Amino acid sequence: MQISESMGGFGKKTSASSKQNAMTDKLLQMIDALGGISNITDATHCMTRLRLKISDQSLASEETLKAIKGVQGVVFAQGQIQIIIGVDVETWHKALQVIMNDSGTVATNDEDKAKDKNDGKLFQNVMRIVAGIFGPVVPAIAGAGMLMGLLSGLIATNVISETSDTVYFFRSISVAVFFFLPMLVSFSAAKMFRVNEYIALAVAAAMLSPQLADKAAALKAVSDAAELTVLGVVPIELMNYGGAIVPAILAVWLLSKVTPLVDSIVPTVAKPVFTPLLAFAVTATATLSVVGPLGMWLSNGAGWVVSALLEISPTLTGFVFGLTRPITIVFGIHHSMTPISLNNFALYGKDLLMPIMCLGNLAIAGATLAIWYKQRKTVSKEQSSITAGSGVTAILGITEPALFGVLTKYTKAMFTASLAAGVFGAISVTLDTHLTSYILSSVFSLPAYLSAGTQNFIQALLGVCGVFVLSFVLTTLFVKLDEE
Repeated sequence: MQISESMGGFGKKTSASSKQNAMTDKLLQMIDALGGISNITDATHCMTRLRLKISDQSLASEETLKAIKGVQGVVFAQGQIQIIIGVDVETWHKALQVIMNDSGTVATNDEDKAKDKNDGKLFQNVMRIVAGIFGPVVPAIAGAGMLMGLLSGLIATNVISETSDTVYFFRSISVAVFFFLPMLVSFSAAKMFRVNEYIALAVAAAMLSPQLADKAAALKAVSDAAELTVLGVVPIELMNYGGAIVPAILAVWLLSKVTPLVDSIVPTVAKPVFTPLLAFAVTATATLSVVGPLGMWLSNGAGWVVSALLEISPTLTGFVFGLTRPITIVFGIHHSMTPISLNNFALYGKDLLMPIMCLGNLAIAGATLAIWYKQRKTVSKEQSSITAGSGVTAILGITEPALFGVLTKYTKAMFTASLAAGVFGAISVTLDTHLTSYILSSVFSLPAYLSAGTQNFIQALLGVCGVFVLSFVLTTLFVKLDEE
């Protein structure tokens, strides 16, 4: 049965505006193309994509989805169907949630989730979890990072004094976002692991307890060890978890295992009180005694691996990261870089990989605008304006329209963009071009490079200009549209 038949009155409210009706119509088409509302088991989104889990992918029609107005591309990856929308994705997601709620559609239960994990591939599940956790968090940390970058630019150009109350205030509120990052991550992770978000926040808050931080400082003042013994037998190593993301994710994963366990033990009449009590107390204790230190060890290990690669061959490392940047966006696994960069900021106070992400975006923009330049006289004005607009949005940091609307149709252009990003990625790392805070990868991020000095800013500026020009020239010279 078609979704329009089975869902009756959806999208037909007379009080709805024409814009809302148009959105509802598009979503109903999308749901039909996905095999019906009952085939959708979960719906999330990142900055530009709807990320949907469906029960039976064979019922989904990729061509029908692509034909829907507003859909810029479709990717089957990480056990999901990713529908590229662009900057309006949140509007689409909210409207879809309304339809799903009205229809009584709910997320998969624990039994279905376990089956999905068994049937899926490990890599797909890991990438899906990473994207699901960090996708929703990116706007918050990007906003705080951009504020820090703007402050650095204003200070470096002597527009504002570094000792002013204004700088102190805005720097304090932006730094706070990164210090309390475990709480943001824990809330997002709780949705992925399907456990109570607020208990997850409580566990993260326990990790950042100011009382424990004060106790650690007091203990370190008189001895080398900052450790407590709880219940006479449980050692708690007091550590600074500010900005620590891996321990927070592991803590929420543990909570997702502890909660059903204690729920099965506690009598029904006592569940409202004792299930959250035991889930919080057990998880927080286990996290601060074992899971948290393990997470810090893993974070340090990951940082050491990246640092070792950069020490062994910074040029080759930069080239590989740059070369693969456009491809990772196509397959929706680019969020896997976010925890690596955040970990670098926490461990070393800087990151060399985020500048490569920006270079990759500018390379995509250069190739897209080269395609526009070559086809501007042979296609309709509408198509020409779409291509040009996609190139401009890539410069601003949103690359999906360019990738899925243009470059995936011209494989050589995808290669020239990747090659340009690889070349300038190698140069960027070799010259130690870096950032000191997380920001969006666009031209608007350039002032943030001033926080590491004028030379760093000049390198970044020359890099984004150079990679754009190289990508544009390579695409113009080697991509023949009639052969694609």
